[in-house]
Amino acid sequence: MYDGREMEERVGVVTVEDVAVRLKMSRTLTPDQRTAMQDAIDDAIGAVAAHLHVSPVPEQFTERGVRPVGDAWPLTHDPLIEVVSATPETDPVSGDPTGAYTIVYRAGLDPDADPVYRRALRSYVLAHASAMPHIVELAPRGRRVKSSSLEGQSVTYDSDPQAGSGVAGAPPSLTSLDYWRRINTSQAAGIAPHPLDVTNMRWW
Repeated sequence: MYDGREMEERVGVVTVEDVAVRLKMSRTLTPDQRTAMQDAIDDAIGAVAAHLHVSPVPEQFTERGVRPVGDAWPLTHDPLIEVVSATPETDPVSGDPTGAYTIVYRAGLDPDADPVYRRALRSYVLAHASAMPHIVELAPRGRRVKSSSLEGQSVTYDSDPQAGSGVAGAPPSLTSLDYWRRINTSQAAGIAPHPLDVTNMRWW
């Protein structure tokens, strides 16, 4: 049974410094600013994961109670990058092998292996993390002033072009990542080894 996962890179294609530069802020950020920007990056990558139906970056997963099917591990997440370890499980009372294994493995799309995907992912995550209202408010001077009242008591800012509108400066929409979208993330048993599989085990 899958019991959790650990993101390896915290979306290494985009950093909080990248967001700060996009907002014309100093790279010397307060802890609160860094936390807010990292949360915005994580929210953006979460939206990508929900849209693609697969982890957008390599992640390490641990699943217990996995029983091999032939020479295949019936794992939850794909595409499989590598099986890190396969530890036989034993009965807590008798100590006898149960026939099941605890599998630690890495899976997900890999931006480092696909430069085109890396650019598309970076473009979306950076644009949308930078455009989140609570992030934009961290650097109000970086926004375009549309109008201001007497003595600057109130200011109205131009809104950014709608995502995916094609207007210059508009952020990309999730549809820009449709090429990598998984309609069905499960695979039938007995298929050929996955191209990214560096083990001798087939993925499933």
